Amino acid sequence: MKAAVATLAVLLATPALAHPGHVAEAGGHSHWYVPGALGLALMIAGAALWRGRRAKRSARAGRRA
Repeated sequence: MKAAVATLAVLLATPALAHPGHVAEAGGHSHWYVPGALGLALMIAGAALWRGRRAKRSARAGRRA
């Protein structure tokens, strides 16, 4: 019984070594789906940051005038 519990504890403590593409593949998608979705999310976040900084600059310029 001790050996079974020890073996189970060792097996449960191992890290998951799958990359995000394998998670998408489990859902029936190819490996290219996840990197594409991550790239799109990064582009949207970058556009939002750029837009926010631009709005902040124009607001500062409006206060000076």
